[in-house]
Amino acid sequence: MDPNDQNSLDDSPPEAPESDLPLALRPLPALPVAVRLILLVVGWLLLLVGIAGLVLPGIQGILTLVLAAAVLSLVSEFVYRLLRRGLERWPTVWDRVERFRSWLHDRLSPGRD
Repeated sequence: MDPNDQNSLDDSPPEAPESDLPLALRPLPALPVAVRLILLVVGWLLLLVGIAGLVLPGIQGILTLVLAAAVLSLVSEFVYRLLRRGLERWPTVWDRVERFRSWLHDRLSPGRD
């Protein structure tokens, strides 16, 4: 065994490049700070409306809470993981939330045409 051979000492598998990852596991590029602050405020407002919607008639509480979590997940990795773990029982809902997140991120990205 050659002591200069680093490959023989490293037993961990090589990491896959980002382009090989599925879309749901590929991290989105960071948004500008001003956009993240706006998303944070909008997400918290939606969260408060969703909590109110759980007890008030006429407001879809669960739908608003999922929408708030989707918006906040663009700002916080913790909220993204929490949302993903919470919706793993409903893959169709998770796919729709992931598509909404990607669409919103694309609309708010600075390099958009």
